[in-house]
Amino acid sequence: MRDLIVIGIVCASLPVIVFRPFFGLLVYGWLAYMRPQDMAWGASRALPLSQWVAIALVLGLVLSLGRERWLTLKVQTVLLILLAGWISITVVTAVLPDVSGVMYGYYWKAIVISVLTTGLVIDRRRFRILVLLIAFSIGFLGAKRGLIGLWHQGMRYYDGPGGFMSDNNSFALVLNMILPLLTALILTEKQKPLRIAAGVVAALCVATILFTFSRGGLLTLAVIAPLLIWRSRHRVAVTLAVLLGLAAFHAWTSERFTADYVERAQTISEYQQDQSARGRLNAWQTSWLVFLDYPAFGVGPNNLEVVFRTYSPEPDRFRVSHNAFLQILCECGLPALLLFLGVMGSALWSLRKTQREAARDSWVEVYARMLQISILAYLVGSMFLSTAYSELLYQLAAMSVSLAVIARTEEGVAVEAPAPVSAEPWWKRPLPAPAVARRA
Repeated sequence: MRDLIVIGIVCASLPVIVFRPFFGLLVYGWLAYMRPQDMAWGASRALPLSQWVAIALVLGLVLSLGRERWLTLKVQTVLLILLAGWISITVVTAVLPDVSGVMYGYYWKAIVISVLTTGLVIDRRRFRILVLLIAFSIGFLGAKRGLIGLWHQGMRYYDGPGGFMSDNNSFALVLNMILPLLTALILTEKQKPLRIAAGVVAALCVATILFTFSRGGLLTLAVIAPLLIWRSRHRVAVTLAVLLGLAAFHAWTSERFTADYVERAQTISEYQQDQSARGRLNAWQTSWLVFLDYPAFGVGPNNLEVVFRTYSPEPDRFRVSHNAFLQILCECGLPALLLFLGVMGSALWSLRKTQREAARDSWVEVYARMLQISILAYLVGSMFLSTAYSELLYQLAAMSVSLAVIARTEEGVAVEAPAPVSAEPWWKRPLPAPAVARRA
């Protein structure tokens, strides 16, 4: 039954997408972020639903030439296109090109959708809809697991929903990245039910981050939580609410869960004795050694595991980089890393500029600040994970372009708006101030 519902929704959306390409962006995002096909456990998992949507989206863009924009040419967009191009070259030069296929698919799909986002999302209504889709799609997954974990008075998740959130660590990172988006909804939405829903989902997502037992997720949460509290309008009240929430969480969860979690968290400072932490250090060292031999093009996407035994001091440990930046460096070369950092740096710079130009506490200023915190969450969490292909990261970079365009458009409309006509009769209006004669 679930399969029929998911397949039916996608098939019914295809004709709409052809005439409304933006709707295709939403359907693609729904499949990528909420992953309803994985909840069906049947035929929908085997069918290329995202590919069908992508084809309809491209067809719709072709038919709507002159009516819809394909992209907005900004620094972030150019860097994204160059990054996709360079990664394509590294697939050809890879040690084993066939091994690069799946990972390359993750990269180009995420980047292409992000580039299209810069063209399709250029007004406030579409931006808001996209944020609602992303925040509540991923938030639904986090809230669902949070409720299950609380029902059992605490539990440990070893996996993620799938896709770029396939394991518990990457899932915790993505949940940290959407917390600022949920906060933005709480601060900007006018509808009270939406604000309440965003607050409840955010609280349950925090619980799920703890239930993943991800040390990287805990560190990332420790970084972004103070920033989100500082950004709130009532900092003292929010701080007290957070402390009360943590106290209630501690009281509700079982003593065994608390003991296991504390023991897990303590290994952050005792990484010398922790096998997992030592494995990450070995993976970082191996990635660096591979880069030294393949500095320009790397060994190819997903090819680190092919050469891992040759370069690793401890070849029986992890065979991934466990660091997004080292992952790009050793698999795609130094130019790819520079482009990757350039995408994030230009997005942060653009958001900072938009934030400064916007009015304090306006919706633009709030979203500019929250998107910065989301990217910061990725920068912190990706230090411990191989998540260079994260779809959400590239989407955030694209949204920085969209927000800048929307902010300038709205500012231009406000400047060009005619002055309001006074309702008073002409004989009651004040006389204009006399012009001051210029001195010779």
